[in-house]
Amino acid sequence: MKPPFSLLILQGPASPFLKGLAAAAEQRGLAVHKVNFCLGDAVYWWPRKADWFMGTDEEWPQYLEDLCRERGITDILMLGDGRPKHAAAIMVAQRLGVRVHIFEHGYLRPDWLTIEPDGMSGRSRFPRDPKAVRAIAARMLPADLAGYFRSSFLTYALFDLAFHVPNVLFGWLIHPNYRTHGPVHPVVEYAGWIRKGLTARQRRREALAIEAHYLPQQGEGPRFFLMPLQLPGDYQIRIHAPLGDLFAIVEAVIGSFARHAPSDRRLLLKTHPIDNGLSGWERRIETMAGKYRVADRVDLIDGGDLDRLIARCEGVVTVNSTVGLTALNAGKPVISLGSSIYDMPALTHQASLADFWTRPEPPEPDMPDAMTRALIATVQVRGGFIGRDAIESGAREMLARIISPSGDLDPPRQEPSPFRYAAELRQP
Repeated sequence: MKPPFSLLILQGPASPFLKGLAAAAEQRGLAVHKVNFCLGDAVYWWPRKADWFMGTDEEWPQYLEDLCRERGITDILMLGDGRPKHAAAIMVAQRLGVRVHIFEHGYLRPDWLTIEPDGMSGRSRFPRDPKAVRAIAARMLPADLAGYFRSSFLTYALFDLAFHVPNVLFGWLIHPNYRTHGPVHPVVEYAGWIRKGLTARQRRREALAIEAHYLPQQGEGPRFFLMPLQLPGDYQIRIHAPLGDLFAIVEAVIGSFARHAPSDRRLLLKTHPIDNGLSGWERRIETMAGKYRVADRVDLIDGGDLDRLIARCEGVVTVNSTVGLTALNAGKPVISLGSSIYDMPALTHQASLADFWTRPEPPEPDMPDAMTRALIATVQVRGGFIGRDAIESGAREMLARIISPSGDLDPPRQEPSPFRYAAELRQP
C-alpha cells in the first residue's frame, strides 16, 4: 500500500536533526526522500541514501519537478524560505500542488522550533487579527517558556565546521556548481570569528563599561531606546525587510532618532550574539551617528544583559528579531520595521517610527501572553537542533505538525505582507 505521505527533505541545519526527523517519519509510515546539494548535507545524512543534485540553479526547478512526479512527493520540508534553491522549490511545489513546510529556530526562545506551511514572516499564515489570536489563546493552557534542553556554543561551532570544511576542501571537485547560501565564504567567516576570539577580553571590558552606564547600580541612569541588531546576511533581512539592507535600515533609524527623539533620550544598539565581527558595526555606527550629529547620544554594545536592558529601556526598535517578542512579554513598546509574525494592532506600535520616539505604544496587557499561547498552538514546537533530547522532541513534534497542520492558520497568502515603513525609511 502506498504511504499517505511522501516527504522530500531539502537542506537543513548543520546538525543530525533531519536524520532524526526522517527516522521518526518512517516509524509513522511516511516515505522519506532527501536531496543533497553538497558534502555538508551528506555529513549529517550519512549513512542514509539520498539523491544528489549537482547541476546549476537554472536546472534545479526542472530537476525538482521531475523528482516530485517520479517519487509521488506530497510534502517538501526545508530550512527557511530564502535560500535560492528553497525559494525556487516553493514555486515548483505550489505549481504541482505539493505541500510546503518551512522550519527554523523558534520565534520563542529557548528550546522552541518553528514549523509553518508555505512561508515565514511576511509569508506566514499566522493570524494578524488580535481577535483571532485571543480566540486561539483562550483554548490553550498557560505557556511554559522554561528551558529544558542543554545547549552548547562549542557544539554548535563544531557542527558548523563539520558542515563547511568538507565543502571547502573537496566541494570544488565533487559539486562545483554549489554555492553556499551565506553572504560570505566560510573561510572569511571563520577569520572573523578568530579575530573576535582574540579580542574577547577587550570587548567584554568595553561592554561592561557601557552596561554600567545604562544600568547603574545607583540612580536611574539615562532614558534610552534599544535596537537589537540582526545579522546582515540573514534572509529575514534580505527578503523580509524593507530596503533588504540592514546597514541602510540602521542608518535610517539613527537619522529618524536624530530628527524626532527628545534631546534627553539615547539610542543603544546591541550586536547579535553570533555576529562574526565582519560587519564593522562600531565604525559604521560611529560614522552614521556623526553624520546626523548624535554621536554623543548613540552607543553600541557587544554583549551585556539583554533582559535587563529591555527592562530599563523606553522601547525596542527591531526589524523582525525574536527579541521583539521578548520585549513584548516584558510589556515594552516595540516597533517592527520589517515583516514579523508579531506585528499587529494591540501588540506592536502601529504609528510611524517618528512617533515612536515620543509616543511609543505599549502592548495591551493581555496580548503578549495571548500571542505566546497562540504561537504554541499553531507554529511552535518544543525542541532544538543540538542535543539528543532536543532533537528527539523537535523531530517528533515537528512531524506531527507536518502530518496535521493547525486549523487555526489563515488561508495561503497571495502576496507577502507589505513593508509599512518602507517609505519612511527611505526618507533622507
